[in-house]
Amino acid sequence: MSGRQSGGPVGSQGLTPVGSPNRIARQQVPGNTENTRSTFAERVYQNTGRLPNGIGQFSPFNGPRTTQPTERVTTSANATEGIRAQLSQRDLGAGSSADVLASAGSPRKKSGIIGNTSAAKRAPPPPAVSQQAPVKKDGATKAHESAIPTTVLDLPSQRMYALATLGFMAAWKLFNALALNMDANRTSFYLFFKWCVLDTIIWYCGWRLHIPRLTLSTNVMYALVALSVFVNLNLFFLSESVITIAVKPMAISIASSWLRTIKGIPLLGPRLVGDSDLLIDSFELDEEHILGRHTIHVLPHSLTHMNPESKSFCIDDAQMYAEPWYQRLALGLFSHNHRPQTAIPILVNGTHPETISYAYTSFETGQRHLRTIKNTGALQMETNAVYPALGNWVMATYYLPVTEVGAYEIYSVKDRKGLEFRTASQAPPTIVVACPQAHLQWNGVVPERDNFVVGGNGHASICQRTDQDQADDLSSGLIQVVARGYEPMEISVVRLVNGDREVISLDGSQPQPLERIQHSGSDMDAAQLAAIEKWSQYRAHSSVYTLSDTFLRPGEYVYKLESIRDAANHSVVMSNTGPKGMFDGDKAGSGKATPYMARVQVHRRPSVGWGDALHIAELPLRLSEDPARKSEYALPLRLSGTGPWIVRYEIVNGEQKIRMSKKFVDGAKPTIEAQQPGTYHLVDVSDSHCGGQAEKTNVTLELAPKPHVNITSAPITAHECGGEIGALVDLELMGRPPFAIYYRERNLRFPNSRPITRKVRSQQRRHSFKVMPELAGTYELEFFQLDDDNYPSGQPISQTITQEIHAQPSAKIDTVNGHIPTRACMGEELELPVRLKGQGPWQLTYNVVYENRRMAKTVMGIEDESYTIALGAFKQPGDYTVELAQVKDGNQCARDLIDVSTVINVREGGPRVGFQCPDNGVRVLDGEQAQIPIYVQGEFPVEVRYHKIGDASKHVYTATIKRNTYQGSSQVSSVMAFGPGEYELVSASDICAGTIDQQSSRCSVIVEPKPSVWFVTDGLRREGEGADAGIWKLHESCEGMALQNTFELGLQGSGPWKIEYQVEFWAANNARSGVPGFVDRTTTHTLVAMQTSTLKPECCDPGLYRYTLLSVSDERYQKPQQLLRTAQAISSQVGVTVVEHMITKSPFAELRAYSPEGTALEMQSRGAFRRQPPSIKYCLAPGQSRSDNEAQSWAKKLHEHLPVFRIEFAESGQPPFQAWVEVFPASGPSEVVHVSDIAGYSQPIILPDHVASQIGLYHMRLVKTKDARGCEHQFVDPNEVGLGRPDKGIAGGIEIEYIEAPNARPASSSPASDPTRNVCVGDVLAFDLRGLNSWNVEYEYNKLHRSIAVNKRLFRRIADTPGNFTLQKVCHRSANDCCSEFDDLSYTVHDIPRVRVSGGRDVYQDILEGDMVDIRLELKGTPPFTFTWQRRSIESSKVLDSHTVKDLMEFEYTISTASEGTFEVTFIQDRYCQYPKA
Repeated sequence: MSGRQSGGPVGSQGLTPVGSPNRIARQQVPGNTENTRSTFAERVYQNTGRLPNGIGQFSPFNGPRTTQPTERVTTSANATEGIRAQLSQRDLGAGSSADVLASAGSPRKKSGIIGNTSAAKRAPPPPAVSQQAPVKKDGATKAHESAIPTTVLDLPSQRMYALATLGFMAAWKLFNALALNMDANRTSFYLFFKWCVLDTIIWYCGWRLHIPRLTLSTNVMYALVALSVFVNLNLFFLSESVITIAVKPMAISIASSWLRTIKGIPLLGPRLVGDSDLLIDSFELDEEHILGRHTIHVLPHSLTHMNPESKSFCIDDAQMYAEPWYQRLALGLFSHNHRPQTAIPILVNGTHPETISYAYTSFETGQRHLRTIKNTGALQMETNAVYPALGNWVMATYYLPVTEVGAYEIYSVKDRKGLEFRTASQAPPTIVVACPQAHLQWNGVVPERDNFVVGGNGHASICQRTDQDQADDLSSGLIQVVARGYEPMEISVVRLVNGDREVISLDGSQPQPLERIQHSGSDMDAAQLAAIEKWSQYRAHSSVYTLSDTFLRPGEYVYKLESIRDAANHSVVMSNTGPKGMFDGDKAGSGKATPYMARVQVHRRPSVGWGDALHIAELPLRLSEDPARKSEYALPLRLSGTGPWIVRYEIVNGEQKIRMSKKFVDGAKPTIEAQQPGTYHLVDVSDSHCGGQAEKTNVTLELAPKPHVNITSAPITAHECGGEIGALVDLELMGRPPFAIYYRERNLRFPNSRPITRKVRSQQRRHSFKVMPELAGTYELEFFQLDDDNYPSGQPISQTITQEIHAQPSAKIDTVNGHIPTRACMGEELELPVRLKGQGPWQLTYNVVYENRRMAKTVMGIEDESYTIALGAFKQPGDYTVELAQVKDGNQCARDLIDVSTVINVREGGPRVGFQCPDNGVRVLDGEQAQIPIYVQGEFPVEVRYHKIGDASKHVYTATIKRNTYQGSSQVSSVMAFGPGEYELVSASDICAGTIDQQSSRCSVIVEPKPSVWFVTDGLRREGEGADAGIWKLHESCEGMALQNTFELGLQGSGPWKIEYQVEFWAANNARSGVPGFVDRTTTHTLVAMQTSTLKPECCDPGLYRYTLLSVSDERYQKPQQLLRTAQAISSQVGVTVVEHMITKSPFAELRAYSPEGTALEMQSRGAFRRQPPSIKYCLAPGQSRSDNEAQSWAKKLHEHLPVFRIEFAESGQPPFQAWVEVFPASGPSEVVHVSDIAGYSQPIILPDHVASQIGLYHMRLVKTKDARGCEHQFVDPNEVGLGRPDKGIAGGIEIEYIEAPNARPASSSPASDPTRNVCVGDVLAFDLRGLNSWNVEYEYNKLHRSIAVNKRLFRRIADTPGNFTLQKVCHRSANDCCSEFDDLSYTVHDIPRVRVSGGRDVYQDILEGDMVDIRLELKGTPPFTFTWQRRSIESSKVLDSHTVKDLMEFEYTISTASEGTFEVTFIQDRYCQYPKA
């Protein structure tokens, strides 16, 4: 049979349905045992999440098991077979579910998974399922899928590869870290950066791939990246790793513990661990060598004391009794919500108290009550000290809660055994009083004028009081403090007045008592009355304190009840109950008032006064009907206070009084509009809070009268002029000056002419003026307007004056070309034009004033109106004043002229001009425009004329010098030069002809020459002569040798010079050397040269160098000037700019080694070995010596095995050669061997014979070679010759080594070095190893043979167990056949002695005074014993006694004592060893 059953859906076999791929629910079948174990295949699929077709959410994974064992086994096997068959299909991925739900109660067929015992049946095949996987709607399910499809790689393999990758990366990182730790630098930025990148990639891939069970969230990925950066920083970047500093001590401890554990493995452990230095350094002897302590405690008496510190206590009884009864009950039932209680401390020193009895005395009744606390465990307790050695003895403080005021005293305290404690003698009773309390309240008696108002928030406001209020005794307090407590009381109130803090203490004020309790003695006896009288002083009393304040200063007054203290020094601080910060200088908050805080806002009383503008104005104010003046005034006010304001004022005009008021909402620029005349008087003012007073000053307004004038006139008569020549007008003015009167002047002789309007001003009330016109005729003066200060727009008037006037002559100075002549030159004449008016002919009189002299001159018979006064020639320079004094016409009418004059300035000479030429002339660069500096003395502008000497055209240049800059008293300017040459001044002039400074009349303009540079050919050579000559060359140089010659440069210009040159290089192996198109390297350089300079040729690579000068610039020509490339000198200005230099190769050689048969041992490069050849080694017995007679035989023997050394030269040099070879012997200084006359390119080297006769290592290297041309090749710095040593790492070379057999001797720090000293467990056996720095050491410890490798010169072994230790053999690891054996390095290791105190246990024993105790000590070791025991204090561990017992031959010892303390042994020693070690 095939074992398959056709038909029937999956699940019809009576199988248990599976709830999910990760968790399979199991059911019980009636009659069978519970299936509590899954098959192996089920666990695999549960763990991996891979469920093949048919094994989904409801796949029949498990079937019920029967009670027969055979069926149970068959079921498991068949289930496995079915699963394997289903896995072969692989139709669905992980997480697919079956289509059929199995029924738990369906009957089981005979051929199902569980069959009969005769044949095993396979599970039926699963039904066909759709190939399309169900669509996953849950995004979370998709997020947990791997990014790698399971068809490519299944999930277990993905996890395996991921973990393998992580393991490989961790091992790689550990390898890099260990390798870097062995390096000298111990830091590497490359490794740090590399591992940061690799770690970031690893964690990103882990987050991105979503491998199940290895999925990383985003936050975890970021955390791992940050952790990796931190680890990499410590491993690869920091020289002092934080991880090393923090982990090293713990790592050493853990590692040493592991090593000791591994070493404890029989046979295998010692071989794995070996003699680790970590075990040796961390080895510690166990503490079992001294075990046990015995502590004896003498019990003291139990004591109790109430209130040992004599503190005072108080109870807030008012608050407690003010609470409802149900609230007090709730607070008592629930301890977690209890009110802080007052508790009296009771100090107990002894056993735990069982009951505490105390007496209570009431202050009100004086009666004494006895109370007992039987449950002391309910009391709060603080343990001050514990005595473990005394059992249940403690020093503790119990806190007795009290809720009533009164006197308390301890009565008795008993423990569980009924023993009564001792109480402190003459201890006073503890007084508990009522805690002091206080609060603020407002005083109801306040004057009405204060406008006292209490707002809704509890704060008050009041108006500012005045000195008059204080005189009227209105300074009663607004705030009262109601206090209750044990009197006398001290109350502190903090007052803030506008931020200024002040503390008010009320301890000295006399309070007003509120109530006093009086006791009637009718129903009390004398004893009770005496008791009440005795305790009445401690009762609480209530009093009222009044805070008086004048409130003279406006602002914010804040009162804070800071604290209260009663007579028992109980202080209650109320500052924490009010608004925070208000008493640190801040403004009080706007919150509601509290019983401990009150705020009084004292408002400043408003005031009103006239504005400052009225104080500086001219009073009284005038009202005018003129439109240019004010018909009303806005009288400014000055208000203070808080708006809005109401200002009341009066207007008094004669007998009439008008009272008015005005309201102002805004206090900015308040005014009262005054439209009617009168006296304005301010009455009072009120603002939003208070009423205030007004200033007493008044403002008066008047109505200004209109101006008017009285006009009279009188003629001005002159008989010689024919009668009246004018009119004198008198004005009588009334009004407010200044005045202005307007009139029209009209000549009736010309009726069609326009009248002339004139204006007359006057500051006086009487004014006169003359009217004297120049033309004759009848004049009419019409006055039509009068102005004054009150009526500036003018008032009309009407008055006319008529006057017959005969005209007078006149004269004035005329202009020439619009200007009156005012300047002249000395020696020249000047004409001054004059214009005359009137009837001719005229007679003119004028004066010429010079200095203090006046000369008058009269000119008669002038017929023309235009006349010219001829002045000069002037003989003296200076100012001449010409005044017209009088003019007379043909009628002989004379007129005196006033202020008709002019001033003529006569100069002594013209300007003085000269060139300001430098000593070497004006120097300019080629192509630049030159300016010749010139200085000028004179008046500007000045015209200068100059020409160029030698110019064929004889052109004269003209320049106008204007004002520019001054240098001393001269004007400095410049004129333009037209090309190089010498220029000469011709003339200069302003209004007068000037002079030329003959010493500075010429100046030269010179063009600076361009800079030039060339190679000086002195010391250079070239091939050929004339035009066929080659390029100039420097003498050849050798490669690597210092250059002795340089190129000398010729320079022309103004230094320093900046030279740019080019270097072309052809290598020595270039076949076309010197051909421009085949240059190997071209570089450009810049050189700064001084007066004399050289160019240093390059000296490194052998070959041809060509140097070409490209450009040059100097101090004057900053722009580089290109040079002509030439190998020949063309002129004195153009020299050689191209030269060459040849560097030949140095004689290079290599040092090679060959075997005696002629075979090359290794390849060498550039004179030094890159791979050292194997050393030739010989092992000598330790201590074997060779005398001088034996040296020759040793050398002959060793020469047979030495290689042959040859010097091989390159063909670039020229023979014969010389060579210097440095040889480093095994000991002593090095020596240099000179090999001369090497005819060919190869030569063998013969070593000195004495080198082969020394033990150790010697080395040889090339120092220098030289050829026939004198060229040298230096392989070693000459300063380092003779300084190198083989043990300090000479690079390369050939080595020969003679090895002495190793030796071992006990180290001085080892106990084995002292024959008289015994070796004990814990000692370190140390041996100094001699020879090469790598050995194999063989030893035997307790018949166990071991061989270990040692890399240090000190070999150490810890003696951890008693027995025998023998060092047998030491060999060199580099040459195992070179060994030494020892027979005198054998030692016996002794055990450490031990002692047990009281059987090795810690014993605590309580005794009474006088009892004796025996303490037994047990010793183990080799007698005689010496030990030390001590007695220490129990509390401080102070040593009280110390005793040393010596030469004890027994193994037991007993100490009998009655003293208190801890007894212990601190030192023990037997015949061989001691503990602790010295």
